Amino acid sequence: MLYGITSQQKDLKKLLLVKSESDAVDTVISEIADYTGELSAQLEDMSKRYPALTVETQFLPDVEVKARESITDETTKVFLATKGKDFERRLLIKQLTALEQERHISKVMIGLETADERRSFWKRTEQRFGELYGKVEQLLEQKYFC
Repeated sequence: MLYGITSQQKDLKKLLLVKSESDAVDTVISEIADYTGELSAQLEDMSKRYPALTVETQFLPDVEVKARESITDETTKVFLATKGKDFERRLLIKQLTALEQERHISKVMIGLETADERRSFWKRTEQRFGELYGKVEQLLEQKYFC
């Protein structure tokens, strides 16, 4: 599940190529895209080294896969149709939701993990998602909800 989210987030910079955004939004979105790109590669590597871990979404029920695809399609349309502060606010809110989900997936994995090396990986991942969440939340509060 985490790989499915991060593999989409790593492409956020592409969206910024076709949209104008403030420097603050560009900075935080670029940071998220860079981290999720690195994390996606790490998860792919882990799945090769530990066959019990998978980056495939085939284990999800078909309805869940289709629901996620529908959300992605609708979100893309909304992002393309909006601009300025409205675009930025929607993008940041969407990222806040994704980061919260990613942080909690990582948190659950800490409790499930049996190997110290991987448990340490999940702890670092949860912490990093928490930091990114805080940055996005702070930016939203300062520029869009005050």
